[in-house]
Amino acid sequence: MIKIIHRLLIICFLMSGTLNHAQELNALVLDSISQNPIPFASIFLKSGSGGVSNEEGRFRLFYDQQKTPKDSLFISCMGYETLALSLSEIQDSIFYLPPKAIELNAIVVSNKQVDVDQLLKNIKENIPEKYELGLTQKKLFFRETGSQEFKRLEVKIKKTSIDEFNQAFWDSTLRKIPRKNEWYQEYAGTLFGDYSKESQKLELFKALELEDKKISALFDDIGKTFESILKENVKTTSFFKVRSGIVGGKIEGEDFTRSDLDTLSQEDKEELEKKNFLSSKKWNATNLLRGLFKEGELNISIIKKSSKYIFELTDFTYLGDTPVYILEFKPKKNADYSGKIYVDADQMTLVRLEYKNIQNITDFSMLGVSFRRDLKEVILQFKKLSNEKYSPEYLEFSDAFEGGFERPLVITEKNKVVKGRNKQNQLKMDLDVKTRQFSKYQLVVFETLLMDKEVFEAYEEHPTVLPVNLTEYDPTFWEGYSIIEPNQEIKAFKVIR
Repeated sequence: MIKIIHRLLIICFLMSGTLNHAQELNALVLDSISQNPIPFASIFLKSGSGGVSNEEGRFRLFYDQQKTPKDSLFISCMGYETLALSLSEIQDSIFYLPPKAIELNAIVVSNKQVDVDQLLKNIKENIPEKYELGLTQKKLFFRETGSQEFKRLEVKIKKTSIDEFNQAFWDSTLRKIPRKNEWYQEYAGTLFGDYSKESQKLELFKALELEDKKISALFDDIGKTFESILKENVKTTSFFKVRSGIVGGKIEGEDFTRSDLDTLSQEDKEELEKKNFLSSKKWNATNLLRGLFKEGELNISIIKKSSKYIFELTDFTYLGDTPVYILEFKPKKNADYSGKIYVDADQMTLVRLEYKNIQNITDFSMLGVSFRRDLKEVILQFKKLSNEKYSPEYLEFSDAFEGGFERPLVITEKNKVVKGRNKQNQLKMDLDVKTRQFSKYQLVVFETLLMDKEVFEAYEEHPTVLPVNLTEYDPTFWEGYSIIEPNQEIKAFKVIR
C-alpha cells in the first residue's frame, strides 16, 4: 500500500506540470541608469519557481495564470535593488533595476578586521548546513553549444595492401568532410537525486537540436563505407597493431567490423536511441552538478586550492537583503585562473563564483603531436531555498582546445589463427590533422523541491524523448516552457543548403 501511495504522489506531481493554465513572460532586465542589460539576474516567483536572465539580460518565465492575482515576481542581482511586483500588474516587457546605494562600502573595504584568510576558512566549513545536499527534484533547462573546425586534414598513403584504401579514396573522402561544423542541443526536464553518482534520475519533457543533419549523415555514410571494406578484407579473428613511431597499441578486429544495430528492428533501434539519449543528457547535467560537492564538502578547485591564489576583499554589496562580500583573486605563481567570489556575509557561504584562465591550461607539443587548452570559463550561482539553504541556480562552463597530429601512422592486421603468415594486411600513411573544438554548457534550475527517499526510489525513468532537429532557430519551439533565453548567435543559426 505504501508503494502505491508513493507512485500516486509521483503521478500527481508530474500531472501538476501539465494541467496548469500556462502563461509566458518574455522580458529584458536593464540597469535603470546606464540602460545596459543585466546578465544572470535572478528571476523568481513568490510561489518558488524562477530562472536567470541570459548574457544579454533577457529571460523567459513560464507560470500558472490561475495563480496570477496571488503571486508576485521578484528580480534581483548583485548590487541592485530588488524589484518586486504583482504578476497581475505587469504591462511591460522591460524591467529596470536601480543600483543599490551601499553606504558601508568604503568602511567595509578598508576594515582591517575582515580577515580574508579566516573568511575563506569559514566558507569551507559546515557545508551540509549551508547547502541542500539531500534528495531534491530540480526543474531545469540545459543547453549545449559546440563547434569543430579542421584547420588541416590531410592523408598521404605510403603503402596499402587493400586496394580500396588507395590515395584517390582518401582524397575523395576528405574532400567531403566539412571544415567547420556548429550545433546546439537543448532539453527541458526534471532531475531527481542528490550529489552522489548512484542517486540520479531524469525525466525529459522535450528536446531540440539545431544542427545540419546532412553532416552527421555524411559521417555515417563514410563509416559504413569503411565498415564494408573492412568486412570484405579483414577477419574477425584478427587483431591490429597501430603504431606511430615508437608509440603503439592493439585493437581487436571485431571492434572494426561489429555493428549490433544491424540486427535490430526499426522499433528497437528507436527505443535504443531514446535510452541512449536519456542516458547522455543525464550525464551532461549530473556531471556539472555532482562536481560541486564531494563527501559533504565543496569540491570547487578555486576554493579547495585557495592557497594557490591571492584573494583581496574589494567590495561589499547586497543580493536582495543579503549582505555579500566580493573578493577578487589572482594566481600566486603557476595557477591558471583569475576571477571573483561572492560570499553571504551572514552565513559565510559561497553564493557566486566566476573565473577565467589567464594562461594556457595545457600546452604540449612534441614529435608532431600538439595539444593546447586555451579557454576555460566558469560561472556558478546559487539561490536560497525556503529552508534557508542554498542550491544551484545557474551553471555555465566554456572550454576550448586545439590539437594536432602530424606523424606517420602504420596499421597492421595480424592473425594467429589463419595458417601461413601472421601479417595479413598493412596500411602506411602520413597523417596531418589539426582541429579546434569549442563547447559551452549552460544549466539553469527553475525550481528545487525537497524529495523523500521513498518517492525517489519509486520513480522509474522512461526513455520517451528524442530531440527534434531544426535547421534554423524557431522562436515558438519552447512556448509553454521556462528556458534561458537564446542569445543572438543562436537566434541567427541557419543551415545553408
